[in-house]
Amino acid sequence: MERKTECEIVQDLLLGYVDGVLNAESKKLVEKHLSECEKCRKKLEDIRKDIKENENNQKKEIDYLKKIRRKSRIKSILIALGIILLILLGIYLYQLITICSISNKAENSLSSNNFYKETTDIIGEGETVVTRTYYKEGKYKSISEIYTEEGIETSFTEYATVDSDESIRIQEENKKITVEKGEFTKMANKEENLKGVNLPFDTNSFILKLGTAFIMSINTDTFQVGKEYYVLNNRFERAKNWEMWIDKETGLPIKIINREGRKRFYTGTRVVKEVNDNIQEYKYEFGTVTDEDVAVPDINSLNEYTIEYINDEDLIQQ
Repeated sequence: MERKTECEIVQDLLLGYVDGVLNAESKKLVEKHLSECEKCRKKLEDIRKDIKENENNQKKEIDYLKKIRRKSRIKSILIALGIILLILLGIYLYQLITICSISNKAENSLSSNNFYKETTDIIGEGETVVTRTYYKEGKYKSISEIYTEEGIETSFTEYATVDSDESIRIQEENKKITVEKGEFTKMANKEENLKGVNLPFDTNSFILKLGTAFIMSINTDTFQVGKEYYVLNNRFERAKNWEMWIDKETGLPIKIINREGRKRFYTGTRVVKEVNDNIQEYKYEFGTVTDEDVAVPDINSLNEYTIEYINDEDLIQQ
């Protein structure tokens, strides 16, 4: 076996020398030889240069991989955000379409010249107000009753015609007839008032529909009613105290719930005596009203009633 020269031995030790892993004796040998040998010093410079280039290349590769990972992470986040925005946009468009559908159905339903509407307002403390409206071809009759534990406490019936400046109100409990005339009565007898619907948006305003679709959450249910209806809530109200049920077929309200919406106080104080839910229920029928339902009675033949004629402008001035 050929014996290695000192240069070969030192060159074999140069990597260990650069890495600092040689023992003291080997390190001393290498340094002594390097101080005397130009060839081995050049070899050492080449090794250090190669190591530095490798480190730079590795750093570039690491930086490149980090850059790739960063771009990939940003891309994943953007994709996730895009998916979320698409889902939110899809939900919003669904709700906007639903709101527009409800509006169109409500307008179509109340374009009828023959309908019956019943409103039940549960006001608490054992009192419930029921209003029944019969409408046929511009004529209407409205019956309002207050129910208590003792029965019907107050009842009156009102007759009028669309755009007429006159209305007739008959009160049963005190046998009194009030004939009211004037411009304010005419305004109250506008068809849009008689056919008004209690929805959380103006059926004629697309801007309000856009806002309603953003504010409201819309779900579908069949509970209590026996057929599908929409349930509207304010998505930004944590307690979810307000709720509206809307008939899916007609676009008209079935029930409005305002939980703990009515408070009563002890007389002369702000101390709460009672908290009740404010609930309104609605019922509609179409094509069932007859001429007899809206016929105005001959008030002059009702001898047991007293008749009072009023100009509504005089009431406003008073």
